[in-house]
Amino acid sequence: MYAIEHALLNIGKNKGRNILLGVIICALITAIVVALAIYNTTGAVIEDTRAAIMSAVRLQPTQRLPERNQAAEGDVSEGNTQSTQTPSGAGQAVAGRQESLLTLELHQYFAMSPYITGADIGEGSWGIEAVYYLAHPDMLAVFEADLRSRGLPDGYAVRADEAAFASIVGPVESLQSLSFAFLMIILVLGAVIMVLLSAIAIRERKYEIGVLRAMGMKKQKVALGLWTEIIVITCICFVIGLGIGYVLSQPVSDAILTGQQANSPGATTLADRLAEAGDVARPAAAAVDVSINAITALQIFGISILLASIAGVVSVSRITKSEPIKILMERA
Repeated sequence: MYAIEHALLNIGKNKGRNILLGVIICALITAIVVALAIYNTTGAVIEDTRAAIMSAVRLQPTQRLPERNQAAEGDVSEGNTQSTQTPSGAGQAVAGRQESLLTLELHQYFAMSPYITGADIGEGSWGIEAVYYLAHPDMLAVFEADLRSRGLPDGYAVRADEAAFASIVGPVESLQSLSFAFLMIILVLGAVIMVLLSAIAIRERKYEIGVLRAMGMKKQKVALGLWTEIIVITCICFVIGLGIGYVLSQPVSDAILTGQQANSPGATTLADRLAEAGDVARPAAAAVDVSINAITALQIFGISILLASIAGVVSVSRITKSEPIKILMERA
């Protein structure tokens, strides 16, 4: 208990050194808050967008039937068997006619599958069109197998709009990757910097540690006192850094995302990309609204304590190896 009380008193006595240490720790925690908040938020946005787009599937024909233009069809009716070239856009017409081969009753039968939450079935430009909404995007394979058992021809494939998903989340995934790389760099540099700062601080207090050891205080208690000091400073810096990081997270995210979207083809904003994807994508978030929830705050706190503990253990382990008499003789 004395070691902890002594550590708390030393925080107030060595104001200059502790303030400098606190400023550096606060800067590290702020950077961790920004990186981790952006990383977790972008991950949630990607999952929400995936659930919105990849859960909506359509039945698309995989085979094309031969196509002739109207003139050719007229020639055939008159007995003219001369072949003609397929006009442009015929592939879409074929796909439309193939789609229309699936009757309304068959689509309604497909909509009874237990793997979907609903379906939009109606008349389209090429006949009966339907969109099925999976209970979860990962159920695509089992849903297709269920439709095959219900009579879906082999000439049809069950597909989600993967191109729209990739176009929408491309900038967000880049932002997530960048924030993760930045977080890893900060963790490595933060650990190195804190170890060096703690080592310097401990060397300055070498005589004080020698006196405590000479008075009979055990190594474990001395180490506990030094560890308590850096943990208390880190906790104070965590509160300050969490607030500063929360304020900076959104502007940093907006700036990076704007740069990512400017370098991407097509729409210039995430909202535009969602609008281009159609009504299916509208449940997804239209922007990356960075937030810090309880889980993120606990992760940041855990990382901060871990860095402080590493710095404390490394520095204290070196100084406690020296004998108290040797420390005092060096000072003398």
